[in-house]
Amino acid sequence: LGSSFTPQGATLLHRGQRKVAIMAAQEPTLKLVAAEEVKGVSPEAVQAKAREQAAAILADVKANGEKGLLSNAVRLGDLAEGEGYTKSKAELKAAFDALPGDQQALLERTAARIRTFAESQLAAIQDQETDILGGRAGHTVAPVTAAGCYAPGGRYPLPSSVLMTAVTARAAGVTKVWVASPRPSSVTLAAAYVAGADGLLCIGGAQAIAALAYGVEEASIPPCDVIVGPGNRWVTAAKSLVSGICAIDMLAGPSEVLIIADH
Repeated sequence: LGSSFTPQGATLLHRGQRKVAIMAAQEPTLKLVAAEEVKGVSPEAVQAKAREQAAAILADVKANGEKGLLSNAVRLGDLAEGEGYTKSKAELKAAFDALPGDQQALLERTAARIRTFAESQLAAIQDQETDILGGRAGHTVAPVTAAGCYAPGGRYPLPSSVLMTAVTARAAGVTKVWVASPRPSSVTLAAAYVAGADGLLCIGGAQAIAALAYGVEEASIPPCDVIVGPGNRWVTAAKSLVSGICAIDMLAGPSEVLIIADH
């Protein structure tokens, strides 16, 4: 504190105050809005325009397979022309091995927590059979064959989505697990390795959902029995359209986060 009263200290203090003032001016502010002021809110989970655009992409990929998938991926910025569009198990492992040890440990610790809970859930849902008037009735619990796990990528990668979906699929006993994420970061690739994914599709949007729903023979991506994971409006629209072909988890909406901190 004593140095703050020297001429040099005073200059530094002044600059620090100015920096704080500039940062405060750039800080977004919250505005209270009454319910009657909110206009044009639709209860529809999927926007009509997004549904129309997603339907066109789905039809193209369904009709033209890999060619349709890649043309849409290049057009929408997922890939450069001629760029590879999948990552093998070996490439996922290489991404994991290249991470610092603390990041490796974090991914493994998070995956273990998710796996523990998923296995507990599975144990709570067992085959059962009982006598009823005129016979017996029951149910059998069995995993699907193939699961597609979508994780947002690009500017807002979510390796947590990879773990929460692919780890859960493996815990359920799913035979084939593929992850899709556009422009995946090294952490996303590593998360897919930790989760035990068979491979990763480096494509996003409706075109990725189409690939998971219809399969891509050239890349050994099977038609998935279920597609899960959050995405943008086109991902949501595409999931709504393929839900008659395969199962989906839900139509995810935008996330809202509130952080309360004391300093």
